[in-house]
Amino acid sequence: MVYLDHASTGPLSSRVREAIAAHLEQRHRTNPNNFEKLIQIIERGRRRVAELLGCSVGRVEYAPNTSSGLNVLALGYPWKKGDRIAVPSCEFPANVQPWLGLRERHGVIVDFIPAQDGTFSLEDVAQTLLPDTRLVSISWVQFLSGFRCDLHALAELVHGNNVLLAVDAIQGLGALRLNVEDVGIDFLACGGQKWLLATQGSAFVYVSDSLQDRLLPVRGWQNGPVDWDDFGAFTDTLHPDATRFRTGTLNSIGCVALDAALSLYLETGPAEIEQQVLRNADKLAEGMTELGFQRFGSQRPEHSSGIVTFDVPSPKAFLRFLWARNIRASVRNQKLRFAPHAYNTDREIDTVLEACSEFIHAVSV
Repeated sequence: MVYLDHASTGPLSSRVREAIAAHLEQRHRTNPNNFEKLIQIIERGRRRVAELLGCSVGRVEYAPNTSSGLNVLALGYPWKKGDRIAVPSCEFPANVQPWLGLRERHGVIVDFIPAQDGTFSLEDVAQTLLPDTRLVSISWVQFLSGFRCDLHALAELVHGNNVLLAVDAIQGLGALRLNVEDVGIDFLACGGQKWLLATQGSAFVYVSDSLQDRLLPVRGWQNGPVDWDDFGAFTDTLHPDATRFRTGTLNSIGCVALDAALSLYLETGPAEIEQQVLRNADKLAEGMTELGFQRFGSQRPEHSSGIVTFDVPSPKAFLRFLWARNIRASVRNQKLRFAPHAYNTDREIDTVLEACSEFIHAVSV
């Protein structure tokens, strides 16, 4: 199979599968309540998430998925009636619905940043900001066009207006490098099932030190220290770091998978992975353009990512044609989307381009 659908769901490496199998074997063959080894994996995974993001381990915590991660901010911030949140009009629903849910709950207003062909400019953002804007929430990489926004410039703009910056990083991390502290991100949420090659239900959040105390956690039994000898010893004390946003028992398989996936990513080398992802995406984009397909979104190198999308004739028939040749891509919004990873080879890209050429020939005769 030639798999070019990482913007949807990534495959599992042998390292991830073996880690999950070992965890399940331990749960089955030994005392299921022996969490000592699992806790070590969970904490090691948090350290690897921190290394991925370029921050201290105290700034990160696990989440069930990206939407739940964004709701840590949506449900925890002290919103007031009339506060405004700005999001691009081309956003994926995961980065829209948490904010729309605040309209009835708190009287918050959601403003949509104008976008065209899955792209927007800093000027578009600036014109959307109003005196009551409290937050800009944005996808680092847009799910359809693959447009990568300039987070450094965006952070400078919004912070200059006393506005917070939240980032949905699911279409970037694992393919591209990011240092949250260098950029100045206030909040980030990301799932691990796409470019990071972990399982569904593996995700995490980053909360800046300056934002943490402004958020009221959804309360559960693990927001703070637990007296394991007296579960009746209730307390309002919160953990001093981002683990205060952990409400209860974690998805152990997701944590195991994410830890193993990050070990492979960090061992392989983020710089090398980013270089190869962009190389594969560029090769595919150039080949499709030579075949006469119109690319959707920006073609400027500074906005490139691992996603390349095209307007094609009969997109669903096109996709079935590729699937019949064991090539995996996806159709989103009636457009054909490819998302190659670092491990994809030149020969695989050539195979895809040959199949696309065959399809055009077949529909033109």
